[in-house]
Amino acid sequence: MKKFKFTLQTVHNVREIRQEKESIILSELRAEAELAASRVAEIKSQRAEAVDNYTLRLNSGEPLNTMEMELVSNHFSSLNCLQKDAERILEEKNQACRKQMELLSDAMKEVKITDRLRETQKLRHDLEYSRQEQNNIDEIVSANYARQIIQPK
Repeated sequence: MKKFKFTLQTVHNVREIRQEKESIILSELRAEAELAASRVAEIKSQRAEAVDNYTLRLNSGEPLNTMEMELVSNHFSSLNCLQKDAERILEEKNQACRKQMELLSDAMKEVKITDRLRETQKLRHDLEYSRQEQNNIDEIVSANYARQIIQPK
């Protein structure tokens, strides 16, 4: 009997390649999201440090002139803008990760489908092989029995 060959092996290989590609893209997007999250945390830390410095300066009792107050205000404003931009970028990266996870999930489902098809074809092949083998054995037994009947003892 001939060796088992999955008829959709090429399709299965292409699907596995797609799954691997989607997985790599997802890992890259996750790394970018982690970078964006660390950037948000860094900006929050800078802002908290600036607030602490300003509070210490106010509590020290030293008089602040309007120029310094304006500079501090501008610094807080720029940190707020940076934080908003970083949070927006983080949200975009997270959304891209969610979309990529859906694509990866679809690719995994397709691979699973062809895996099941291969298993089904393999079972059919094995069943057919077993039937054919049993038929061959039955023919041999029948032929031996017929020879025994025909040949005198």
